[in-house]
Amino acid sequence: MFYSFLKVLVRFVLKIFFRKIHITGIEHIQINKAQLIASNHPNGFLEPLVMACFFPKPLHFLVRGDVFDNPILKPLLTLTNQIPIFRFRDGFSKLRENSQTMDESIKVILDKKNLLIFAEGGTESIKKLRPLQKGISRIAFQAIEKDPNLDLEIIPVGINFTYPSLFNRTVLLRVGPPIHVQDYLEQFKVDPKQTHQTILDETYRLMKKNVIHIEDQDRIHLFEKLVIILRSKVSIPYLPVHINDNTPLDQEKELAEKIDGLDEVTLLKVKSEIKTLEQTLNKKKVTLHELTKLPLDFSRAMILFLGLIPALISILFNGLPILLANLFTKSKVKHVEFKASILMIGNLLLFIIYYKLLFITAFVFGWPLWYVIVVILLAFWLRLYYEYYTTTSFKLNRKEISDFKNTGFNILNKL
Repeated sequence: MFYSFLKVLVRFVLKIFFRKIHITGIEHIQINKAQLIASNHPNGFLEPLVMACFFPKPLHFLVRGDVFDNPILKPLLTLTNQIPIFRFRDGFSKLRENSQTMDESIKVILDKKNLLIFAEGGTESIKKLRPLQKGISRIAFQAIEKDPNLDLEIIPVGINFTYPSLFNRTVLLRVGPPIHVQDYLEQFKVDPKQTHQTILDETYRLMKKNVIHIEDQDRIHLFEKLVIILRSKVSIPYLPVHINDNTPLDQEKELAEKIDGLDEVTLLKVKSEIKTLEQTLNKKKVTLHELTKLPLDFSRAMILFLGLIPALISILFNGLPILLANLFTKSKVKHVEFKASILMIGNLLLFIIYYKLLFITAFVFGWPLWYVIVVILLAFWLRLYYEYYTTTSFKLNRKEISDFKNTGFNILNKL
């Protein structure tokens, strides 16, 4: 019950926090199947939240064991199907508890539930699939040993964030076709060690199809610039936030592969052309991101003008939780991998507290209930107004945007 309640609440918040959530391949998540979900892990807590909220089946998670040491968090972690796994740094006494973790994980699978494992073993904010840890194959074959007839599947998942630490960005998540562990059972009986490696290699291969992967991380900055131009090709409406569309992920994966494959001469030429384009834009006092915006026309001007006063009122009444969450994230969260997670969760908790206090205050002072409802509705308007404002170009007209885009498209076409 608690899991279901949080799923509805957090799903709603995710749709506010992100500008767009692309999720494809959901059909591979089967209700009555034992499934191990193998995912990459580039962004703190957001990956399990996205999958738990949008997958059609409750998930169980393997998470860092040290967070269970917090007596306040432990009940919440248990209620949300989280299973602790300990590392060497947690000490040998804690490592011994991993046998219980393994038992719990196998029971989840034997009960035909879904177990999510971050197969890389840790979180790192890079656009690259890192080598996989052996835990996923070990759990798979230990479960098969308990039930030789178990039709266990490993589900390769890739999750990608356009800007992992920022608000109002995009998630690209794809679920790949399953690996049937039973297909490897005879090989496992003959050579367990080699079979573990075979499973890991196949899982890695299928996961990589769903991940924006740049082998040479020195080229990531070039990718980040070119991908802005790529995204400017299509104007995507704000609503709906959650859509089923493979196109953006396929396009960005293709771009990453092209950048990885550039020879040094072409690489330097492309960097030079991008630098020239940026210098021209800088003279207009804008960046490449301006190319993803729409010019200020009459309709957008009217929306921004007429909506300004309600937006300012909303900032007055709803700005405090947003401000506090941003200040806390900026001052206390040092690792980029956790910034967006803490920012979103911080806003959620602070808004719950704030609105609860508003309802209590309204009850004590006898205010009409609609006062509080208006404040909440104004918060939604502020979110929509922010979207309009940040996607409007105030410095470039339609022709200038078109000309700069064409210059960028010419650079892309040379790859």
